[in-house]
Amino acid sequence: MAGHTPRARGIRATAAAAVVSSLALLLAACSSGSDSAGAASGELAPDKGSVTILTWEGYHDQAMLDAYAEQTGVKVTQITAGSVDEMFAKAQSSQGQIDLVYFDLGNVDRYYKAGMLQPLDPSQVPNVKNISPGLPWEPALTVDGQVYGLPYNWGTLPLCWSKEAFPTPPTSWKVLWDPANTGKVSIPDDSYLGIPMVALAQGINNPYDLDDAGFAEVKSGLEGLRPQVKTLTAGFNDQANMFASGDAVVGYCQNIAVVNELNAEGDKFAYGFPTEGTPFWVDSSMMMKGANRQEVYDFINYTLEVPWQTKFIEATGSAGIISYEEAAKTVPEDVLAKSEIVNLQDPNFWEAMKPMVAPNRMDERIALWNEFKAGF
Repeated sequence: MAGHTPRARGIRATAAAAVVSSLALLLAACSSGSDSAGAASGELAPDKGSVTILTWEGYHDQAMLDAYAEQTGVKVTQITAGSVDEMFAKAQSSQGQIDLVYFDLGNVDRYYKAGMLQPLDPSQVPNVKNISPGLPWEPALTVDGQVYGLPYNWGTLPLCWSKEAFPTPPTSWKVLWDPANTGKVSIPDDSYLGIPMVALAQGINNPYDLDDAGFAEVKSGLEGLRPQVKTLTAGFNDQANMFASGDAVVGYCQNIAVVNELNAEGDKFAYGFPTEGTPFWVDSSMMMKGANRQEVYDFINYTLEVPWQTKFIEATGSAGIISYEEAAKTVPEDVLAKSEIVNLQDPNFWEAMKPMVAPNRMDERIALWNEFKAGF
């Protein structure tokens, strides 16, 4: 997310021994398709015997990468970043050295304008077929008719609340403005995340393309919201602690992992999707300029295999990209129940979601957010 604190993904540490055993079969299954995958393109650069990725901690288990290298002879080196700005800086300073970067839809424009992206040929990735039907990824990853990445993981930023404080689940963002909740509302300190939610609450359908009137409505909404918020939170743990201490009873949830963490010792919190719409993000495998090699395509394809995605979901609690039907066959029931994947059972789920794309007039959004933080 450009220019701001990264969302918490609730990534847990993974056990290396638990994942390696399943890889041999997966690699064997992938190898037969890899030879033919690049045949359609005569523009592929020569392989190097290695792939370098810039990713988030926990997104690519090292044991799985090591097993991949052992079976294929292609070493995958991962570099991690702690924020979207750090990720962008590393990608920019290492052009020609990094092959894939994993960032969300809202940052595509930033990398594209910096001249760092390489068009990607989806036909080189047969496992595109495993992407959950309905996941709206392609428009935001397509620039001037060319695709620049493929989805790897997604998640929402829903409304969350204490069940004790709300026996009847709230259904609108307007609950955050209710005087009954003054001083008990939790909001992440991030204009990129916060302003779209406020815009949706004000009835603005496209919170990423605000005109002057839209900015005025958002400012009014922020002025009304300020007394409701005692402290803006700085990340996953901060928000979870605020709810756990009772300092917050309702809020704009940075990730459903906040709710899962709070419910570790009892079913006391819940989350939901307001009628005005809910922001959601998609992190994607974005190909960097000069990385159009067969081995890079093969690695992308490998990470979209169901066995890899299953282990990724199990280890991190993430949604990955596979469908609910596929996940129900392979993901442990307790893990599946706590993941975003269960929401895919609702055929109208995606209609209620608002994909986080590059917002317009970002400098003005940051300035407005800073006014909000200062209390106007």
